[in-house]
Amino acid sequence: MISIQALQRSAATMPADSGHSRHQTLDVQAVRNSQVNLKQHESSAIRRTLDVYGIDDNRKTLSQLNQDKYHVLIKQNKSGTADLTHGVYISKQSEDDYGSFRWLNPKGLQKYQTNDLAQVTLTTTNLAQLQETYKNTNATQFLVELLRGNSREPGDKVYNEVYKENPNIFHYSAPLGTGNGFLIYPNIPYMSQTYTAGQITDLATRSEGIQLTAWAVHPTVPHDLIQEINGDLSIGKTPTNQKEELNQHRAELTSGAKSLTSILDLEQGDVGMLEKLKLDSFQHLVDIYGVSAEKDKVNLFFHFPVAPSTATLHLHIWVNKGDHPLNESRAFGIDEVIQHLKQGESIDKLILSRNDGQFILPTKDMLHKIKGMPESKTPMPADYSELKLPIGVGESIR
Repeated sequence: MISIQALQRSAATMPADSGHSRHQTLDVQAVRNSQVNLKQHESSAIRRTLDVYGIDDNRKTLSQLNQDKYHVLIKQNKSGTADLTHGVYISKQSEDDYGSFRWLNPKGLQKYQTNDLAQVTLTTTNLAQLQETYKNTNATQFLVELLRGNSREPGDKVYNEVYKENPNIFHYSAPLGTGNGFLIYPNIPYMSQTYTAGQITDLATRSEGIQLTAWAVHPTVPHDLIQEINGDLSIGKTPTNQKEELNQHRAELTSGAKSLTSILDLEQGDVGMLEKLKLDSFQHLVDIYGVSAEKDKVNLFFHFPVAPSTATLHLHIWVNKGDHPLNESRAFGIDEVIQHLKQGESIDKLILSRNDGQFILPTKDMLHKIKGMPESKTPMPADYSELKLPIGVGESIR
């Protein structure tokens, strides 16, 4: 017969009137493992241990929280109403480590956290009509003004106040052959003055992150800025027999070089151009902003549909940026586009495979009114519930 010491509960958890001896021994005839509800036993043991240290056992609650797709941190007033003017910190399941948050700026938050929405369902006919609409627009005006560089007085504001102050943050990705190159520079309306002040090396670790765009530069648009960036007037120079042409359809006809207005213009022959753009974008992030592919979250994507006023193909380049699910719903990653085209598939098929061609768009952008769009309708709340951030009942909707 073996005599063993009985396990004792901590004094912190023993009843006040307990009369059991703290040194009681038990005579054990035999020992067996019953395996009866072992998980419950283990859970109870952990719970008792937490009780000893005065810790609430909220593991079930935390486990449920970890299953949510989005977690948000947002400023609220005393009545509990969210203040969208301060932006929001977002943690997204499968992309961010639990407890790791990225910032979505107020402009993007207020634009997309809205009930003023329109739903359209696109077809191949709509895509052909939209492509024609985009082709018949001029190259994006603010891009053209920037590309004129110092050739006009008083000159472009972005050129004078951003490029001249910090030219290194502008990069020209030269074309393959005689086609389109890409101008990479900050998305000014969404960025702070840290760019013009030269404080860019720590942007990847700041809440605002990095937000750039790479705009297609057709041979017929002004190239003054491109020549200045390269420091060689022979690079990027418009051919002497080529006059300036801003209408993108006519530019394509007169030059023989395809105008890129949206992802609708991309085809298998553009894979090399896209792969070069991706590599050049990454290298620019590393060289100028100190971005690390291992530590930083880099997101390269195209939007579709786009507004006619910005119908010049442009790649969004984000580092450590939070995004809104409504904005993500019309974002096509550059890797997704490249792989699709490599397989010999049309870009139309990729677009129409996105939720069976159904897109929900903010009415403020007027994208649902573009020539070529089908008739829109107001989506049911259930249709766009997943395209909103879980900010709460008292949120401020604009």
